[in-house]
Amino acid sequence: MKTSNTLLQAGVIAGLALSAFGAAMTPITAQANTPVLKIAHVVPPGDPRDTAANHVADLMRNSDACPMDANVYPSAQLGGTTDLIEGMQLGSIEAVVLPASFLVGFQPIMGLMDFPFFWPTDLDTLLELHQSDAMRQMLDTTESQGVYSMAVWHTGYKQWTANDPLRAPSDYQGKRARVMPSAVLVKQQESLGMTPVDMPFPETYNALQSGAISAQENPITTSYVMGFHEVQDYLIMTNHGNLDQIFMVSRAWFDGLGADCQAELEAAVEEGRELVVTETLSLEERGLEAMVEAGIEVIELSSGEISDLREATLPPVRELFLQRTGDEGQTILEAIESEIGR
Repeated sequence: MKTSNTLLQAGVIAGLALSAFGAAMTPITAQANTPVLKIAHVVPPGDPRDTAANHVADLMRNSDACPMDANVYPSAQLGGTTDLIEGMQLGSIEAVVLPASFLVGFQPIMGLMDFPFFWPTDLDTLLELHQSDAMRQMLDTTESQGVYSMAVWHTGYKQWTANDPLRAPSDYQGKRARVMPSAVLVKQQESLGMTPVDMPFPETYNALQSGAISAQENPITTSYVMGFHEVQDYLIMTNHGNLDQIFMVSRAWFDGLGADCQAELEAAVEEGRELVVTETLSLEERGLEAMVEAGIEVIELSSGEISDLREATLPPVRELFLQRTGDEGQTILEAIESEIGR
């Protein structure tokens, strides 16, 4: 009996040890299997796209069906725009929120997003267009580069800021302005006689302050968050384009997720798409008021002045786009034009 009791005790101890070992390993295993979601962008905290990105991260962290280790990295913490896109393609960054302009280098068709005086200036119409089959056709062109463009996030209509009141096309002649790496945007500026200067976005404030450049284009929200009104005298209300963001993820990473995780992320990004519009409109109102109080002068253009700027920029931009993108670009352009005309 003594031997039996000893064996029984040993068995109980061993069982308890195995149970404890299993309990200790369970969270480690679960943690190891938790998908990681790093969402990176280049603007400061407080920008609408940062707020929306954090909302997506919160939803995925607290998801019952697919909890993720999700975090947002603002202000180019994980690198500049090129670094972020390359990191996403290589798999070191799961998700990036950037303007389509930064995708033009490997997919020229995305330059369509940069067309001046082309997109609906009625917000509801624009948001409906973002959900159209024609827009999905354009977004899907990034798939060949391993990028799944999940959604378009609207972050405002672009306006110019400058040290001179820019009304007529001739007023833009000779101005040096920061430009994103998009052939369409370069052509837009050149069509107005400007000198486009490609520079990292975080350097724009100092370049304006020093006089290295004298103008820049962004939505009111971005200009306000970046403090451009501190170093510019005029805000010219052109509404000439959209600085809409693409929420994009690594296709390989997304395909590696289970169906439940994919569905949860799609839903979260859709919530982010809706939130970013609300945040943009709110910050735009507050930002414009603050910029005016700080001393910037707002220039409102007449319909005739807008028409003159459109005629100076859109035809040459359209011609360049078709030269660079061929039949596929023409098909997508015509599909979107058809949606706009409906």
